[in-house]
Amino acid sequence: MGLQLDVDCIPTKAPCIWEHSDTYGTLNPILESYGISDKQVVIHIEKRFNYFESFIAKFTRAPKLLRRPLDKLNSALWDLLDGKRTLYQISQIMEECYGEDIIPANERCTASISKFIELNLVIIK
Repeated sequence: MGLQLDVDCIPTKAPCIWEHSDTYGTLNPILESYGISDKQVVIHIEKRFNYFESFIAKFTRAPKLLRRPLDKLNSALWDLLDGKRTLYQISQIMEECYGEDIIPANERCTASISKFIELNLVIIK
């Protein structure tokens, strides 16, 4: 079960490495007005190994950086996490921009933000 987040909380991105990748090609001027890039967000997560894992990682030549691409809706959500909007405002914007794809917006945004918090990618102000 995810965290219980108050609708008045302000989620913001934690310091991490991320980038915009390919565009989704959605022709919706509303997205740009809210600061949604309509591009896939890829988050880079550095792996931390213990001694045994480090040995196995060297042996198998495992990458030290995990690339985590987000889907269309989570990429838009990531763009909205600017530290100025409340969870309620973010949910309303997502519902306005994506309609039935995101309904129920508040529950889906809360679940995604909770997962970001568990991965130490988002902090709550």
